[in-house]
Amino acid sequence: MFISAITASGLYAATTIMPMLPHGNVAREPHVSPPVIPVQASQADLPAAVDVGGDQPKFAPFPTEAQFETGDTWISGGRRYRLYGLQACLRGTNVTVSAGVVRDCGELDLIMAQALIRDTRPVCTTIRNLDQNNAVVACQTTTGQHHYDLATYMIAQGWGFAAVDSAGRLIVPGYRIAEESARSARAGLWAYSDLPHPVAVLQQQAGAQQ
Repeated sequence: MFISAITASGLYAATTIMPMLPHGNVAREPHVSPPVIPVQASQADLPAAVDVGGDQPKFAPFPTEAQFETGDTWISGGRRYRLYGLQACLRGTNVTVSAGVVRDCGELDLIMAQALIRDTRPVCTTIRNLDQNNAVVACQTTTGQHHYDLATYMIAQGWGFAAVDSAGRLIVPGYRIAEESARSARAGLWAYSDLPHPVAVLQQQAGAQQ
């Protein structure tokens, strides 16, 4: 089930994201700046830079000096990078992990994002530079027999969600396939019955401000 879901979602992501890479148009997403947490990855864990040549985008290893802000955003070299189409759980929202034990959903998601990046050794390419300080990227895993779109993989594992734009439209519609698969399997954060879905929380906050 996991392989079929991630393959279907990944194929959609490939046909949607890859044509955008050289000069794609990417919607700006709102940014919140919580405290920075160092990423747990070592140089030995990461592959050499990938250059696919021709007119194709160049992929480079996930930066070892990166500092995570959230499960979908990190800082490297003085710039902020956001993983395209992925929405992490929000800091300040909670999940009950066991009887009487409550954890911050955003922090728990961030910890798992670091672990997934360490284990999957992704390579990334910039889709669009929003300004001199912010960019949107797409990444793919490099470990194992299959290479997956990183956002698809994280969502299918239950450690991310399909992001939407300011109008409520899915950024990458195919990511909903992976999200529904994770929800059905109660994978990752979906194991917690009181999971505060970040998209719903953000939409409620936006509605309250209108």
